[in-house]
This record gives sequence, C-alpha cells and structure tokens, in this order.
Amino acid sequence: MKLMAAVVLAGGFIAAPLAVAPSAAALPPGNCDGADCVTYIDRTATLGAPCVPGSRYVFGLDSSGATLLCASTRTWEQSPPLVGMRTLRSQCGNATGVAQTPDGQPLSCIGGAWSSDYSRIYY
Repeated sequence: MKLMAAVVLAGGFIAAPLAVAPSAAALPPGNCDGADCVTYIDRTATLGAPCVPGSRYVFGLDSSGATLLCASTRTWEQSPPLVGMRTLRSQCGNATGVAQTPDGQPLSCIGGAWSSDYSRIYY
C-alpha cells in the first residue's frame, strides 16, 4: 500500500509542471513574423548590384532594411516587403507583402493562401 501511495505521489509531482505549461504559439512551426527571423537572407544586398539567381532563398535586405530579390537578370530588384516565413498554402487573407517557406520558396498571397510565386524572379 505504501509503495502504491509513493508511485501516485511521484506521478503527481511529474504531472504538475505539465498542467501549467504555456500554450502554443499562433503560427505553425517554422513560421515567423518579420524579415529578421527569415533564414538565409542576404543582408548585404544592394539595388541593381549583381547576384546569383536561383529558385530558393532569393530575398535580400539592403542597408535600410528594404526587401530586394535576386531576379533572373542577375541583379537585385525591388520587392514588396518580406513579412516573414509562412507555410505553403496557409491562409493569408489580403496580405500584400511576400514571404518565404522554411525551405526557401518565395511566396505571395494569391487567392487567400500563401502560394509559390516566381513571377517577380523570372519575368
């Protein structure tokens, strides 16, 4: 009987911290708000300067914090503001900026969902 009471009591001590754990964040894992949390951004980009284009991790920030993207012209071009990282096809409402998936795809808000958008890169 004493052993059973000790086991129940020990289980209570372990479960108690779980009951007061904070709730999960509003954004899904891998998502974040703002350009500061987006991975693999070139923070030395300069409008019109040369860059190496690709299909992933195309965003850069200039010295003033403006969002640029490396276009197929092999130069840094202007871009709408980078709002953060988002999951492909997650809801975006009427967002006007651009986002990046955790694996580097450029996204735009199209039809209410974050969708792959290479139109600004390959024009």
